[in-house]
Amino acid sequence: MLDISLRTAERLFQRVIEENVDFLVLSGNVCNIPLAPPGILLFLVEAFERLHKAGIAVYWAGGEYDSPEDWTTAFTLPENVHFFPSNSIQEYYFQRTVDSEKIPVAKIVGMSRNQQRKRIRSSEFPYDPSDIFTIAVANGEVEAETLSQRRMDYWALGGASKRSVFHGNPRKKGPDGKPLRNEPAENVKRDKKDLPPQPYIVHYPGQPLARTPQDIGTFGATLVEVPLAFDESKSNVPCPVDEPVLTYFSTSPIRWLNDTVTLSATDDGGKLADELRLRMKNYRDNQKADHLFINWFVDIPMGTLASQLRRGALVADLLSELRAMYGQDDPLTWSVSISVLVPERLSKEQYEQQTITGDFLRSIEHFQNNGEEIVHLEKYVPNNFDADVAKTLLLADYADDEITAADDKMPKQHWLQTQLQAETQHRILSEAAVTGAMILGKE
Repeated sequence: MLDISLRTAERLFQRVIEENVDFLVLSGNVCNIPLAPPGILLFLVEAFERLHKAGIAVYWAGGEYDSPEDWTTAFTLPENVHFFPSNSIQEYYFQRTVDSEKIPVAKIVGMSRNQQRKRIRSSEFPYDPSDIFTIAVANGEVEAETLSQRRMDYWALGGASKRSVFHGNPRKKGPDGKPLRNEPAENVKRDKKDLPPQPYIVHYPGQPLARTPQDIGTFGATLVEVPLAFDESKSNVPCPVDEPVLTYFSTSPIRWLNDTVTLSATDDGGKLADELRLRMKNYRDNQKADHLFINWFVDIPMGTLASQLRRGALVADLLSELRAMYGQDDPLTWSVSISVLVPERLSKEQYEQQTITGDFLRSIEHFQNNGEEIVHLEKYVPNNFDADVAKTLLLADYADDEITAADDKMPKQHWLQTQLQAETQHRILSEAAVTGAMILGKE
């Protein structure tokens, strides 16, 4: 796992060479340049040199962690790498040789991220009425609809961990499902320069590596193919003849998976172990090149097995067995954790019992049914506790100076409640009910 980022990058560069692309667009956060060890920077330089030998250009807009100003002079980037500045827009023309003449087939305009702000200002990108296919490269947040007036064909953006694609000003389609290209002029709403609206794509490819258990799904990069044709009426300028084709491919050498095993209250540890072994075998038999990391969740009513799992010893034994049986191969199939799902509510009988357990559960139920009330925990935190630890335990910050001017007329307790996510409070109360029933009850 120590070199997982390098292996991810190697997959990307290898695919770029295999596809024989015209150029590679990097939209930020390639690496943390100020903190990167020399080996990482050397790896990038050598990878770029491989692309240079293959005739592949690189257009790089820095993000939050890879500003061009931070690149060290100790490593010289090859001439095929074009690093956009962070204080101005710069444009490049990608040319292709046709009949011994170099003809521009695409324009790439971009700017690295301004470290003073997170959002992309579309107004900073010049209005582009040209017919040449134009790509804008930037890093940050933006509302895709606001980009329609820039007349850029394709926005290659970074700064979002999840992949997204937005199609702006889509062409109307005919009965055959293909876009109409000669719509009557009276039906066309024109822009401020009296030009018809231009279809455009806004694309965030997302992060290329599944870094955490929350990163479920495919993570990678996007291959973009733009069909062009030369238009003799426009000085032999190559123009798009169809919508760009986006092909997403994985670059992450690892995948995270959450799998839920549902059992009845009468099932025992043997039943659970058999089900886990069966599913692990199926995953391993169908596994390809990626390492697989699985978080198991057991959905089971309160009872003996649920209590055994929550106490931890049975979980440790099951994980040890699964890792020994299925976690030694390449690619790896590894069980990361086994957790018991917390039920939304316990049984009615448990809440109604006239015991200490029942009293505790009825207190929990009160706060579950009255989400606007604050759970007062500060009296249980010792005075000598670290302030940051206390804030975590109290689930809120009780500092008066953090209440903004807009909240001056709002009762302090109510303000604190608005800061605490309702979903978090509900989850904590549910866990507290289960834990209390285990400790105070007979199970």
